[in-house]
Amino acid sequence: LKHLVGSEQVQLLGGAIMVKVTVGKPEDPWCEFEITEEDVEDWKKGVDIAEEKLKEVIQLPPITLDNCHEREDGDLQWDEITFEEEVNGKYWHAVIMALHRIREDFVKKQRKMKHLDWYMTMKKTSDKRNAKYYV
Repeated sequence: LKHLVGSEQVQLLGGAIMVKVTVGKPEDPWCEFEITEEDVEDWKKGVDIAEEKLKEVIQLPPITLDNCHEREDGDLQWDEITFEEEVNGKYWHAVIMALHRIREDFVKKQRKMKHLDWYMTMKKTSDKRNAKYYV
């Protein structure tokens, strides 16, 4: 196990190097997580692994019936993606695609909540006829 002073690079026993990733502005990040070269070795699996790691640490704004119209669909702005050291395209691909999937899931939840709000409003304001006139 090796730790370099002044850097967030940590080499594990298996030889994999962990790289710290920061999503968002450094002074106010959305989240931080670590990813290894082994995680991003395969292009497709790398995205899946990065997505899982992101979901463990990222704090997305809550979506409720009360606030579902306050935000535009998909208005999540990640601002910056920062790696503690120079990395190749596989790291970038995994993180960017994972963030894209998270945004897509967030948009689906926003749209479902807006549709539910529309449905509840329609139901509340729909024709309320007097039942005694209908047999």
